[in-house]
Amino acid sequence: MKMVELFEGTTQLHEAAEARIQHAEDLIFWEGSKGALRALEALKSMEEGKHSDVTIKWDGSPAIIFGRNENGEFVLTDKSGFGAKGYDGKPTSAEALQAMLMRRPGATKDPERQQAFAGKMAELHTLYERSFPQHVAGYLKGDLLYFNTPPQQDGNFVFTPNIVTYSVNADSDIGKQIAASTSGVVVHRFMTPDGQDSAVPQSIINQMNSGEVMYFPPVTVERAPNVNDSHVKDAMSHITQTGPMIDDMLNVERLTRLKMKDLPMIFYTYLNKKVDSGLDNLGSDFVQWMQTSKVSPAKQQRIQQYIAEHEQGFKSVWQAVEEVIRVKNDIIQQFDAHDSNIKASINGNTGGEGYVMDHSQGAIKLVDRSGFTAANRSVQRESVSPELDSIKKLSGLA
Repeated sequence: MKMVELFEGTTQLHEAAEARIQHAEDLIFWEGSKGALRALEALKSMEEGKHSDVTIKWDGSPAIIFGRNENGEFVLTDKSGFGAKGYDGKPTSAEALQAMLMRRPGATKDPERQQAFAGKMAELHTLYERSFPQHVAGYLKGDLLYFNTPPQQDGNFVFTPNIVTYSVNADSDIGKQIAASTSGVVVHRFMTPDGQDSAVPQSIINQMNSGEVMYFPPVTVERAPNVNDSHVKDAMSHITQTGPMIDDMLNVERLTRLKMKDLPMIFYTYLNKKVDSGLDNLGSDFVQWMQTSKVSPAKQQRIQQYIAEHEQGFKSVWQAVEEVIRVKNDIIQQFDAHDSNIKASINGNTGGEGYVMDHSQGAIKLVDRSGFTAANRSVQRESVSPELDSIKKLSGLA
């Protein structure tokens, strides 16, 4: 991987807000056959030089929001605090931040860890205030990567902010910046004091005092993958042939008229749930899954009838999804295996959260759902309190 210079002429950081980036295979739900073809064309282009548009997707935690309000006061908080209605969740001092966190349920569930977490967050308030420009009004949204300079193991900085463990060569450019920093954060978006959301202006990044706080830049893949031409050709041939049926199945006007406009979102939810049991034979158990979902019985009946009337289109949707996943996962595995200054692993297995590809029609997310997504969902299911799990990792009380 190579680090993109912070002071390039680019107007934004490449990693955009999570909600705005779609999985490659999910494009079919929102864009029909054209989305599937767009995904395949984007994946194919990576072996033709477009790999330089692909960056690491950092798996940070917790999500933090920090910056200066309209009065110039510095605020550091988390997503829950920033959107709080019943209390002031935008503390303007380290003491106020610590007090806010100690009023959370975690203080009752595990007071020792919550106290440690609140104390470390208070330290960050002071640290990040020194780093943030004095004359900028607005907030950065980001994910914390480490509270304190990570320890070294075998010449690498090693840190696990959430599910993914990162190992960064200490002698690399990014490793040297980590060594000089106290805390690290990957920032995604900028918000004005009145709530207008945008990409992060490069002018703000340029003003950061980035010594104590490392603002992680986009890190691009250095080597192009070898895309399986046979798999791409077969997928494109199938999608071209069945495209009319796919698009007819996902016809927005008809779905709206039948009060099923959210069918693509239901498909998306089903696919996310399928990672728990494996992604084989997608669509075959969709009707059974609906019976355990939040879809109302009346809508379930309408959807079942609709699927029966569009049986081939329904099957073609899921075949296209599987074909895109096959091509995508092969590329991810190659990126993960490339020799790099940054290595990612989950529970000792090679691979991280994935990658993001810049694209003229919208960024595309490359995530191995059977790897990262499954691990992340497993943690969420098994954890009594994911917030306390983050505290445990980041506060050194594991």
